[in-house]
Amino acid sequence: MKTLIGTGATLLALGLLAGCGGDDGGATADDPATADGGTTTTGPTDDPTTGTYPEFAAQDYTYLLEQVCFCPVTGPVQVTVRDGEVVEAVVTRNRHGVKKGTPAPDYLRATINDVIARANDTEADSVEVVWPEGQDYPSRVEVDQMANATDDEITFIVRDVRVDG
Repeated sequence: MKTLIGTGATLLALGLLAGCGGDDGGATADDPATADGGTTTTGPTDDPTTGTYPEFAAQDYTYLLEQVCFCPVTGPVQVTVRDGEVVEAVVTRNRHGVKKGTPAPDYLRATINDVIARANDTEADSVEVVWPEGQDYPSRVEVDQMANATDDEITFIVRDVRVDG
Protein backbone atom coordinates (compact mmCIF):
# COMPACT_ATOMS: atom_id res chain seq x y z
CA MET A 1 0.00 0.00 0.00
CA LYS A 2 2.81 2.44 0.89
CA THR A 3 4.51 1.69 -2.42
CA LEU A 4 1.35 2.54 -4.37
CA ILE A 5 0.89 5.83 -2.50
CA GLY A 6 4.58 6.77 -2.98
CA THR A 7 4.45 5.89 -6.66
CA GLY A 8 1.21 7.83 -7.14
CA ALA A 9 2.65 10.89 -5.41
CA THR A 10 5.79 10.68 -7.55
CA LEU A 11 3.77 10.44 -10.77
CA LEU A 12 1.59 13.37 -9.71
CA ALA A 13 4.67 15.51 -8.96
CA LEU A 14 6.25 14.62 -12.31
CA GLY A 15 3.03 15.48 -14.12
CA LEU A 16 2.88 18.88 -12.45
CA LEU A 17 6.53 19.59 -13.23
CA ALA A 18 5.92 18.81 -16.89
CA GLY A 19 3.80 21.97 -17.10
CA CYS A 20 6.88 24.13 -16.50
CA GLY A 21 8.63 23.36 -19.73
CA GLY A 22 5.80 23.02 -22.22
CA ASP A 23 4.91 25.39 -24.99
CA ASP A 24 1.18 25.44 -24.33
CA GLY A 25 -0.15 28.63 -22.83
CA GLY A 26 -1.35 32.16 -23.48
CA ALA A 27 -4.73 33.71 -24.35
CA THR A 28 -6.33 36.79 -22.93
CA ALA A 29 -4.44 39.66 -21.37
CA ASP A 30 -5.91 41.22 -18.26
CA ASP A 31 -4.80 44.32 -16.36
CA PRO A 32 -2.86 43.06 -13.32
CA ALA A 33 -1.52 45.44 -10.72
CA THR A 34 2.18 45.93 -11.26
CA ALA A 35 4.56 45.73 -8.36
CA ASP A 36 7.51 47.00 -10.38
CA GLY A 37 5.91 50.30 -11.39
CA GLY A 38 5.61 49.24 -15.03
CA THR A 39 2.65 49.92 -17.23
CA THR A 40 0.26 47.06 -17.78
CA THR A 41 -1.03 46.73 -21.29
CA THR A 42 -3.52 44.45 -22.95
CA GLY A 43 -1.67 44.44 -26.22
CA PRO A 44 -1.09 46.60 -29.22
CA THR A 45 -4.60 46.03 -30.55
CA ASP A 46 -8.05 46.51 -29.05
CA ASP A 47 -8.60 42.73 -28.96
CA PRO A 48 -6.21 41.17 -26.43
CA THR A 49 -7.19 37.60 -27.39
CA THR A 50 -5.64 37.71 -30.85
CA GLY A 51 -2.04 37.29 -29.74
CA THR A 52 -0.55 40.32 -31.43
CA TYR A 53 2.35 41.30 -29.21
CA PRO A 54 5.25 42.24 -31.52
CA GLU A 55 8.49 40.29 -31.67
CA PHE A 56 11.68 41.63 -30.10
CA ALA A 57 13.84 42.74 -33.03
CA ALA A 58 17.30 42.40 -31.47
CA GLN A 59 19.16 39.24 -32.45
CA ASP A 60 22.19 39.55 -30.13
CA TYR A 61 21.58 40.27 -26.44
CA THR A 62 21.78 39.01 -22.87
CA TYR A 63 19.11 39.23 -20.23
CA LEU A 64 17.97 37.80 -16.91
CA LEU A 65 15.03 35.42 -17.02
CA GLU A 66 13.19 34.31 -13.93
CA GLN A 67 10.42 31.76 -14.15
CA VAL A 68 8.02 31.49 -11.22
CA CYS A 69 6.15 28.21 -11.18
CA PHE A 70 6.02 24.79 -9.58
CA CYS A 71 9.43 24.03 -11.12
CA PRO A 72 12.68 22.62 -9.74
CA VAL A 73 14.79 25.64 -10.86
CA THR A 74 13.15 28.98 -11.47
CA GLY A 75 16.09 31.27 -11.95
CA PRO A 76 17.18 33.85 -12.35
CA VAL A 77 19.32 32.70 -15.23
CA GLN A 78 21.43 34.84 -17.51
CA VAL A 79 20.50 34.04 -21.08
CA THR A 80 22.81 34.90 -23.98
CA VAL A 81 21.25 35.08 -27.45
CA ARG A 82 23.19 35.24 -30.71
CA ASP A 83 21.54 35.41 -34.13
CA GLY A 84 18.17 34.95 -32.42
CA GLU A 85 19.17 31.63 -30.75
CA VAL A 86 20.07 30.88 -27.14
CA VAL A 87 23.77 30.03 -26.97
CA GLU A 88 24.07 29.99 -23.19
CA ALA A 89 21.85 30.05 -20.11
CA VAL A 90 23.54 30.05 -16.72
CA VAL A 91 22.09 29.95 -13.20
CA THR A 92 23.02 33.20 -11.41
CA ARG A 93 22.34 32.15 -7.78
CA ASN A 94 22.66 29.05 -5.65
CA ARG A 95 19.11 27.69 -5.39
CA HIS A 96 17.34 24.41 -4.79
CA GLY A 97 20.49 22.30 -5.02
CA VAL A 98 21.72 24.01 -8.20
CA LYS A 99 24.97 25.95 -7.98
CA LYS A 100 25.58 29.41 -9.39
CA GLY A 101 27.33 29.24 -12.77
CA THR A 102 25.89 25.87 -13.80
CA PRO A 103 24.02 25.50 -17.08
CA ALA A 104 20.28 26.18 -16.77
CA PRO A 105 17.75 23.45 -17.58
CA ASP A 106 16.39 23.39 -21.13
CA TYR A 107 13.05 24.97 -20.15
CA LEU A 108 14.93 28.11 -19.06
CA ARG A 109 16.87 28.39 -22.33
CA ALA A 110 14.44 30.90 -23.83
CA THR A 111 14.76 33.98 -26.00
CA ILE A 112 12.67 37.05 -25.31
CA ASN A 113 10.65 36.07 -28.38
CA ASP A 114 9.92 32.71 -26.70
CA VAL A 115 8.47 34.67 -23.76
CA ILE A 116 6.48 36.88 -26.15
CA ALA A 117 5.16 33.73 -27.85
CA ARG A 118 3.72 32.68 -24.48
CA ALA A 119 2.00 36.08 -24.28
CA ASN A 120 0.56 35.52 -27.77
CA ASP A 121 -0.52 31.89 -27.38
CA THR A 122 -4.32 31.81 -27.34
CA GLU A 123 -4.67 28.25 -25.97
CA ALA A 124 -4.22 29.07 -22.24
CA ASP A 125 -7.11 30.01 -20.02
CA SER A 126 -5.64 33.45 -19.34
CA VAL A 127 -2.51 35.52 -19.78
CA GLU A 128 -1.56 38.75 -18.05
CA VAL A 129 1.17 40.87 -19.60
CA VAL A 130 3.14 43.80 -18.20
CA TRP A 131 4.72 45.66 -21.11
CA PRO A 132 6.00 49.11 -20.13
CA GLU A 133 5.20 51.83 -22.61
CA GLY A 134 8.07 52.49 -25.01
CA GLN A 135 9.85 49.23 -24.14
CA ASP A 136 10.52 46.66 -26.88
CA TYR A 137 9.73 43.61 -24.71
CA PRO A 138 7.46 42.66 -21.81
CA SER A 139 8.79 42.76 -18.28
CA ARG A 140 6.33 40.10 -17.08
CA VAL A 141 4.09 37.44 -18.65
CA GLU A 142 1.79 35.43 -16.39
CA VAL A 143 0.18 32.34 -17.92
CA ASP A 144 -2.62 30.30 -16.35
CA GLN A 145 -2.71 27.30 -18.64
CA MET A 146 -5.96 25.75 -17.33
CA ALA A 147 -8.72 27.28 -15.23
CA ASN A 148 -9.26 25.56 -11.89
CA ALA A 149 -6.07 23.50 -12.21
CA THR A 150 -3.48 23.56 -9.44
CA ASP A 151 0.18 24.45 -9.95
CA ASP A 152 -0.01 25.04 -13.71
CA GLU A 153 0.55 28.80 -13.58
CA ILE A 154 3.83 30.12 -14.97
CA THR A 155 5.22 33.64 -14.69
CA PHE A 156 8.13 34.84 -16.82
CA ILE A 157 10.07 37.87 -15.58
CA VAL A 158 12.40 39.59 -18.05
CA ARG A 159 14.93 42.14 -16.80
CA ASP A 160 18.39 43.60 -17.31
CA VAL A 161 18.22 43.32 -21.11
CA ARG A 162 21.48 44.36 -22.78
CA VAL A 163 21.43 44.51 -26.56
CA ASP A 164 24.83 44.02 -28.19
CA GLY A 165 25.96 46.34 -30.96
